[in-house]
Amino acid sequence: MSVGLRIGFSQLTLEDYDKVCEALNFPSDWPQGQQAHASYEIDGCPVVSDVWESRRQFDSFVEQRLQAAMGQALGDRAEQPEVTERQLHTFYIG
Repeated sequence: MSVGLRIGFSQLTLEDYDKVCEALNFPSDWPQGQQAHASYEIDGCPVVSDVWESRRQFDSFVEQRLQAAMGQALGDRAEQPEVTERQLHTFYIG
């Protein structure tokens, strides 16, 4: 069953988010296991809502790609996000 993830950053901006996406070549180089992605802003900070096939696939993406891209794009300003996980009861794509 798919997992929904809310990924929040408390010290970054949407511009920082865009720089990380550029370093990842995202969305052109779509991560394996990611089913949906959205980003938005709350109180000036980026929040990401993702759907993944499994938490294991998300964690693998973080270890293999995201950490390096954040370091490349943000240097010492890269931060550990707050991740909230929810098992999805349903997930539909129109």
